[in-house]
Amino acid sequence: MDFSSFGKGGNELVLDCSSSDLKVAMGSYNPKTGKIVIDKAGVVPLEGDSISDGAISDSFGIVMALKHAFAKLDIRAKNVILTTEGAFLHSRDLELPVVKEDQLKDMVRYEVMGQGSNRDLSIDYIVYGTTTDEETNADKLKVRATAVPVEVIADFRELLKQLDLAPDAMDVNPNAIRKLFANTIINGNHSTAQSTLMLLELSTKTTTVTILDKGFPVLSRRLQFGHQNIRQVADSVRKLQGGEVGQSSLARRLNISKADSDSSVPIEDIDVWNETVAEQPALQSAVNAYFKSLVDAVSRTAQFSISKFRIDAISTCFIYGSGASYKKIDKELSRQLGTQVEVLRSLSNVDGRNLELPQFVNCCGALIRED
Repeated sequence: MDFSSFGKGGNELVLDCSSSDLKVAMGSYNPKTGKIVIDKAGVVPLEGDSISDGAISDSFGIVMALKHAFAKLDIRAKNVILTTEGAFLHSRDLELPVVKEDQLKDMVRYEVMGQGSNRDLSIDYIVYGTTTDEETNADKLKVRATAVPVEVIADFRELLKQLDLAPDAMDVNPNAIRKLFANTIINGNHSTAQSTLMLLELSTKTTTVTILDKGFPVLSRRLQFGHQNIRQVADSVRKLQGGEVGQSSLARRLNISKADSDSSVPIEDIDVWNETVAEQPALQSAVNAYFKSLVDAVSRTAQFSISKFRIDAISTCFIYGSGASYKKIDKELSRQLGTQVEVLRSLSNVDGRNLELPQFVNCCGALIRED
């Protein structure tokens, strides 16, 4: 599934542009071995609303920040794959008759446009299985269709043009996740092909819950809350205490920041374990509010998925994204959910020296081409 494909992939650049914590990675995908190799990666912090829910609002600031990042990381590649996600994304699961490819394409478009959207949409789809109609006993194709407004694609085309980059493809994060987790081993001992798992992407302003059943994402929900309040409160507490705030470890290592110094407390220094935050009432309030929303969302999504898709009980929950860096977040979430929770540390199909994988999951998946 590629919403805009312009050429063949290779050793190239990939950008995760779903939020203002923009991710840059340089790597390659080998279709014969299924291996992804990441050579370079970095987070490019932008002003808070430069990219909001996948929509560009400050192209000049993004271009300047990316050029700075490319120079620091010594990235000279011109081919790029871009992946994003936002409220503009429309996805539907369909059951359609077995017909020729051109007919199927027309049927998918009719079904998606039948939702009454008046926007010009770019529509792509995958056939992920077959089923039998209970009434007619006829074979049907199980299709997942995804649509992105053409204007969104045009905005990202223009951004890449300003960066003098040649676009190979535009992907979307749910599709990147589908490809990446189809058949892999998580943290050395969890096979996606044999388990029912939950994936949680913990971002600054959003949270994405994905139910992965035997390697296929049966459900993905992007929720409009994130962990930014925890970081903001931690910053305020540090300032009130008169402490100095240094750069995050990632920014120090890559020397990438939105200014000469990063004014925020490093996430990995913020301990969200309930016994620790109890000593700081302001931080405790922010942490409690976040976990309440998170636990409610996870519980509802899990119950709905098990009932609707008749899947096995979810064995393990894996967290990734910027929020996965909070100290003891896996331990605290496990305590509140009453189930096993782990930070996503490794995947058997991804190699990368010093790669902080939780930040670059979408980038890794977007590198996989199915052309």
